[in-house]
Amino acid sequence: MPNTGGLSWASAHARFEPAYGLASSREVADNLVQAVDEALLVPGEIVRTAIYERIERSYQLRREEIPDHFETFHKALQDLLGASANVMERLIAKSLYRRLKLNFTQHDGWTLLDYVNHARKAQVSA
Repeated sequence: MPNTGGLSWASAHARFEPAYGLASSREVADNLVQAVDEALLVPGEIVRTAIYERIERSYQLRREEIPDHFETFHKALQDLLGASANVMERLIAKSLYRRLKLNFTQHDGWTLLDYVNHARKAQVSA
Protein backbone atom coordinates (compact mmCIF):
# COMPACT_ATOMS: atom_id res chain seq x y z
CA MET A 1 0.00 0.00 0.00
CA PRO A 2 1.20 3.51 -0.70
CA ASN A 3 2.66 5.67 2.01
CA THR A 4 -0.17 7.97 3.13
CA GLY A 5 2.29 10.65 4.16
CA GLY A 6 1.71 12.94 7.10
CA LEU A 7 -1.57 11.92 8.66
CA SER A 8 -3.17 14.35 11.07
CA TRP A 9 -3.18 13.48 14.75
CA ALA A 10 -6.86 12.52 14.56
CA SER A 11 -6.41 10.28 11.54
CA ALA A 12 -3.28 8.66 12.96
CA HIS A 13 -5.25 7.72 16.07
CA ALA A 14 -8.43 6.68 14.25
CA ARG A 15 -7.10 3.30 13.26
CA PHE A 16 -9.19 0.14 13.49
CA GLU A 17 -8.50 -1.46 16.84
CA PRO A 18 -9.83 -4.99 17.31
CA ALA A 19 -9.49 -4.47 21.07
CA TYR A 20 -12.73 -2.46 20.96
CA GLY A 21 -14.59 -5.75 20.98
CA LEU A 22 -15.00 -8.18 18.14
CA ALA A 23 -18.79 -8.06 17.85
CA SER A 24 -19.13 -4.28 17.80
CA SER A 25 -16.04 -3.85 15.61
CA ARG A 26 -17.38 -6.33 13.07
CA GLU A 27 -20.78 -4.62 13.13
CA VAL A 28 -19.18 -1.24 12.48
CA ALA A 29 -16.94 -2.72 9.76
CA ASP A 30 -19.86 -4.38 7.97
CA ASN A 31 -21.97 -1.24 8.19
CA LEU A 32 -19.05 0.89 7.00
CA VAL A 33 -18.77 -1.11 3.77
CA GLN A 34 -22.53 -0.81 3.24
CA ALA A 35 -22.40 2.94 3.98
CA VAL A 36 -19.59 3.41 1.45
CA ASP A 37 -21.60 1.46 -1.13
CA GLU A 38 -24.67 3.60 -0.50
CA ALA A 39 -22.86 6.95 -0.60
CA LEU A 40 -20.84 6.13 -3.70
CA LEU A 41 -24.09 5.21 -5.45
CA VAL A 42 -25.33 8.81 -5.20
CA PRO A 43 -23.51 9.87 -8.40
CA GLY A 44 -24.51 6.58 -10.04
CA GLU A 45 -23.53 2.95 -10.43
CA ILE A 46 -20.98 3.66 -13.15
CA VAL A 47 -19.20 6.24 -11.00
CA ARG A 48 -19.22 3.94 -7.96
CA THR A 49 -17.74 1.10 -10.00
CA ALA A 50 -15.10 3.42 -11.46
CA ILE A 51 -14.10 4.69 -8.01
CA TYR A 52 -13.79 1.16 -6.60
CA GLU A 53 -11.75 0.03 -9.61
CA ARG A 54 -9.44 3.04 -9.39
CA ILE A 55 -8.89 2.58 -5.65
CA GLU A 56 -8.13 -1.10 -6.13
CA ARG A 57 -5.73 -0.42 -9.01
CA SER A 58 -3.97 2.63 -7.53
CA TYR A 59 -4.07 1.79 -3.82
CA GLN A 60 -4.29 -2.02 -3.85
CA LEU A 61 -7.39 -1.69 -1.66
CA ARG A 62 -10.42 -3.85 -2.36
CA ARG A 63 -13.91 -2.85 -1.24
CA GLU A 64 -14.08 -5.47 1.51
CA GLU A 65 -10.74 -4.26 2.94
CA ILE A 66 -11.95 -0.69 3.53
CA PRO A 67 -12.81 -1.16 7.24
CA ASP A 68 -9.32 -2.43 8.02
CA HIS A 69 -7.57 0.25 5.96
CA PHE A 70 -9.89 3.19 5.98
CA GLU A 71 -7.00 5.65 6.31
CA THR A 72 -5.95 4.53 2.82
CA PHE A 73 -9.55 4.75 1.63
CA HIS A 74 -9.78 8.31 2.99
CA LYS A 75 -6.56 9.26 1.18
CA ALA A 76 -7.81 7.66 -2.04
CA LEU A 77 -11.07 9.60 -1.90
CA GLN A 78 -9.17 12.83 -1.26
CA ASP A 79 -6.88 12.15 -4.22
CA LEU A 80 -9.68 11.10 -6.57
CA LEU A 81 -12.37 13.61 -5.65
CA GLY A 82 -10.43 16.58 -4.32
CA ALA A 83 -12.62 18.98 -2.34
CA SER A 84 -15.70 16.93 -3.27
CA ALA A 85 -14.35 14.11 -1.11
CA ASN A 86 -15.56 16.01 1.97
CA VAL A 87 -19.15 15.83 0.72
CA MET A 88 -18.81 12.14 -0.10
CA GLU A 89 -17.25 11.38 3.29
CA ARG A 90 -20.09 13.18 5.06
CA LEU A 91 -22.61 11.07 3.10
CA ILE A 92 -20.73 7.92 4.14
CA ALA A 93 -20.67 9.06 7.78
CA LYS A 94 -24.41 9.87 7.79
CA SER A 95 -25.22 6.48 6.30
CA LEU A 96 -22.96 4.71 8.81
CA TYR A 97 -24.52 6.50 11.77
CA ARG A 98 -28.05 5.76 10.50
CA ARG A 99 -27.18 2.07 10.10
CA LEU A 100 -25.73 1.95 13.63
CA LYS A 101 -28.73 3.88 15.02
CA LEU A 102 -26.49 6.74 16.19
CA ASN A 103 -27.35 10.42 16.04
CA PHE A 104 -25.26 12.16 13.41
CA THR A 105 -23.91 15.60 14.27
CA GLN A 106 -21.79 17.40 11.73
CA HIS A 107 -18.47 18.66 13.09
CA ASP A 108 -16.43 21.24 11.23
CA GLY A 109 -13.02 19.89 10.39
CA TRP A 110 -13.93 16.23 10.92
CA THR A 111 -13.06 13.73 8.22
CA LEU A 112 -14.42 10.26 7.64
CA LEU A 113 -11.66 9.00 9.92
CA ASP A 114 -12.98 11.07 12.81
CA TYR A 115 -16.60 10.00 12.25
CA VAL A 116 -15.73 6.30 12.01
CA ASN A 117 -13.56 6.48 15.11
CA HIS A 118 -16.38 8.22 16.98
CA ALA A 119 -18.93 5.64 15.79
CA ARG A 120 -16.71 2.77 16.91
CA LYS A 121 -16.32 4.30 20.36
CA ALA A 122 -20.06 4.94 20.58
CA GLN A 123 -20.77 1.28 19.70
CA VAL A 124 -18.46 0.10 22.45
CA SER A 125 -20.14 2.25 25.08
CA ALA A 126 -23.65 1.33 23.90
